[in-house]
Amino acid sequence: MKNKSDSSFKKINFGRSVPFSKHSQSGIIAAVLLILIVIVAAMVVMGFIVPFVQKQLEGGKCLDVVGKIEITNNLKYTCYNSTAKKMSVQIHYGDIEELIKGIQLTIDYAGRSKSFEITDEYSSDDISMLGGGFIELPGRNEERTYIIQLESDAEIPESIEVYPILSNGQRCDASESITSISNCIP
Repeated sequence: MKNKSDSSFKKINFGRSVPFSKHSQSGIIAAVLLILIVIVAAMVVMGFIVPFVQKQLEGGKCLDVVGKIEITNNLKYTCYNSTAKKMSVQIHYGDIEELIKGIQLTIDYAGRSKSFEITDEYSSDDISMLGGGFIELPGRNEERTYIIQLESDAEIPESIEVYPILSNGQRCDASESITSISNCIP
């Protein structure tokens, strides 16, 4: 048994004696400092990443419209009239009408593509509504069919893509595309 006056042991609560060493203190201090460094580094990284991600998500609500604009692939409404060189495209909106101000249709044919913008304020002279009337966008869970006049040498399109135009003017990636386009049924 050790003498109580021995300096390598110190009396602690509960009457037990443990060795007292400066090496054990430096290990604890090193562990605490490493934990603090990790916390500070995480805060610095998060200080840059969180605002960047928030800006990307707030700047564009593209994630909110993904999959909610569709090209209805119905032979009666989405088809190509080779005699008149007109493309009919039926667009279906989900519950997104307050998020977007329009769409852009891109039609690829004969190795080239042509884009058409459709908004409540503007549309090309090459676009009309099926059945006539003013150009209008679909409402909530509605569909509209647009007739697009192509060039006189146009062939049957290879693909059609629809791009949402958000209310802030930002254009999102293609929401829907189809590559199987048939001739219209008379």
